[in-house]
Amino acid sequence: MEGSGLVPGAVPAPTPAAASVPTAPDPSLLTLAALQRLQLTRRAIEGWLHDAELEEIVKGCYVRVLVDKDKNGRSIAKTYRVSEVIGITKDAEYKLRDLGKTNLHLTLQYGDQISTCKIDHVSNSGFLPVEFETWRSMMNFCHVPLITPEDVLYKLRKVKTYVQLCEQD
Repeated sequence: MEGSGLVPGAVPAPTPAAASVPTAPDPSLLTLAALQRLQLTRRAIEGWLHDAELEEIVKGCYVRVLVDKDKNGRSIAKTYRVSEVIGITKDAEYKLRDLGKTNLHLTLQYGDQISTCKIDHVSNSGFLPVEFETWRSMMNFCHVPLITPEDVLYKLRKVKTYVQLCEQD
């Protein structure tokens, strides 16, 4: 080691080639608090229900959705789960609280499963830690990449800009 310029036991600095290799984001960086910043409540969705930009705004946000049937349509104990909104679908009409009828349904992703749900199945309550951990485990199990903290900030800016524009109208 003498004359090498290295301190015994020190890790050498990366070579320029090694320094330029991008590393995958650490999925553990996504926290419950970060994801909650992109959570939509039923009230928020209802407020934007007749807006032409509804799909653009809700896409990429997350909801706490009531699941009361299994994949075969059989009733199960009511549970909630975190799901990403990936679109809006028109389907069977239903009554949405005091807002009248609508045929808009959310298209959701949970792991590698895609499903639709009525807006009235979206909760107004925040994600619970156990729901977040279950969602994160399902995403990892299905090899679906998690949203990054940078993606959270980007989407949050888009939503805030939209809300500010709505307030100006």
